[in-house]
Amino acid sequence: MVRLPSIQIIGAQKAGTSAVAKWLFDSGYCRPLVFDDEPLYYSKEAHFFDIDWNYNLGLDYYASRFRDDELPALDATPDTLTFAQRVRDTYELAGDNQVNKLAIIVILRDPVFRELSLYNHMAHACRNFDQSELSDWHRQVARSDGTIMTFNEFVHEVTMPALATNEAQDLGKGRSSRHGLYANHLKEWFRLFNRNQILVLSYDELCTAPKRVQDRIQRFLGRAISGSLQEKINSNDSHEKVLTPSTEARECIESIMKPHNERLYHLLEENPGPSMEQRPFPRFHL
Repeated sequence: MVRLPSIQIIGAQKAGTSAVAKWLFDSGYCRPLVFDDEPLYYSKEAHFFDIDWNYNLGLDYYASRFRDDELPALDATPDTLTFAQRVRDTYELAGDNQVNKLAIIVILRDPVFRELSLYNHMAHACRNFDQSELSDWHRQVARSDGTIMTFNEFVHEVTMPALATNEAQDLGKGRSSRHGLYANHLKEWFRLFNRNQILVLSYDELCTAPKRVQDRIQRFLGRAISGSLQEKINSNDSHEKVLTPSTEARECIESIMKPHNERLYHLLEENPGPSMEQRPFPRFHL
């Protein structure tokens, strides 16, 4: 039997996964090991399921990141949201009924403001990181001359084309924007796993009532967890940060997201989860 993490925080990107993961790691959950030449953020997120090169190295490679058999382990890779089948296959292969014991946490954020947060994250990196530290993912906000797009430009050139594709696992430009099509992704998770294994949380509640979210997670995991959940970890207070989307950008994203959000609300209503989950799930204020 190969031991895998007992908890997967699968996303969404820019929806508070770092805050929840830090609280759990600080309380004693085992972090992923960071191998040679890997970025330090791998100590939170192993990127096994979403990166083909890692995934193709197989089960033993993934398990080798979690070596302390005395502690429950956690992987908080937000990109895992679009790879439900890979998670199912891997945990079935690991044996010992781990596939049916796995606890899955997902946090959902208003897609417009999640997209704005993605843009700010990429733009901050492009302005402040050394070029050697930047990936093509960060450079999505850069114009051909290296300057930074406005958020309106980003929406038109990256977000909208990405949301128009049906390829959920396309790892090209705009892949993170497609995370916001929550109903598409959660439908697959609900098909592959028992609904009571999946706790769906609201980012808005995490920001306004972190203790309530902390209580939901403790009840879901069936254990008291020390420390306090802090709602903000990855804060960027740069004066260049865009705080509010323009009406034009908002309306562009809404034009695609409104029907997807309605599908999400219906999906959650028709597939109720564990008893501590928020019901009904709060609507996004688009």
